[in-house]
Amino acid sequence: MKVKGVLAIGLNPVMQKTIVLDHLWENEVNRSGNHMFSVAGKGANTARVLTELGARTIHISHAGGLYRQTFLDMLADDGVTVRVADSGSEIRLCYTLINSERHTVTEIVEEAIAVSPETDETIRSLFLDALESIDTVTISGTKAAGYKKDIIPWMVKEARQQGKIVVLDVKGDDLTESLPFGPTVIKPNLKEFSETLFPEFTFKEHKTESAVLEEVKKKMVSLERDFGVTTVLTQGAKSVFIAHGGAVSEQLVNSVTPVNTIGCGDSFTAGLAYGLHEGLPIGRCVEIGIACGRANALNLKPGTIAGGDIPIH
Repeated sequence: MKVKGVLAIGLNPVMQKTIVLDHLWENEVNRSGNHMFSVAGKGANTARVLTELGARTIHISHAGGLYRQTFLDMLADDGVTVRVADSGSEIRLCYTLINSERHTVTEIVEEAIAVSPETDETIRSLFLDALESIDTVTISGTKAAGYKKDIIPWMVKEARQQGKIVVLDVKGDDLTESLPFGPTVIKPNLKEFSETLFPEFTFKEHKTESAVLEEVKKKMVSLERDFGVTTVLTQGAKSVFIAHGGAVSEQLVNSVTPVNTIGCGDSFTAGLAYGLHEGLPIGRCVEIGIACGRANALNLKPGTIAGGDIPIH
């Protein structure tokens, strides 16, 4: 394993309440004896799984309000090194309702409160300081209100100029405005990729997905040609598409009966980044990512691969 580590960025932290129900009845009282409170959010989930894989990981985020110390303490208990900017805003709460009867997962997401004006500058300083001790950067998810529009593209530019591997799991303008700086791998899911780069249509507007997929694959190849970017697109429990070496390949995913699907995409990102950090070929990196996503699905706590059989050796 490399001496230098991985830097996992997440600019929209979450405290997550996961509640398991035998049934989910609307307009009724629902009681649960099986529930969990944990740190979540794309950046923290990715950092935790990277740590579980054995990578020396630093997580950068912001924190403030009632749950600031809880956020820090829980990640410390998970073995994650955290560097935070004081945001002057409460960490948002999100709720996962797992219906055991129907094997469904319902997510209730609070929108983030805007961070203080000083937060952006502090995060950039923390980022530049951390770059000296790492080889690989992951940037995951949306950013909270209050950050400058360019913060994620700026991070990609700074990291790539210093020769760092950059794995980018974002969408919208954060994705399109980062492309000119050549992130190593972009890893949105198929829906995010389509809605970002083909805003004129969505899957719901088409009777079949085949025409959409053909356009998506062409775009994946063109991004490698134009920006040197490898694209990896996930589809939940469906196969993964990879554009590398001028062609698109497909890697199958063995489905499981999930306990909790929240954090599976983040776990995939962590596994993918771990493989890249270790210098493995892209196919092996995707294989590790798939295994991490599958292991996460079998755990109640989001963003963990405890008990999973991960093929890292």
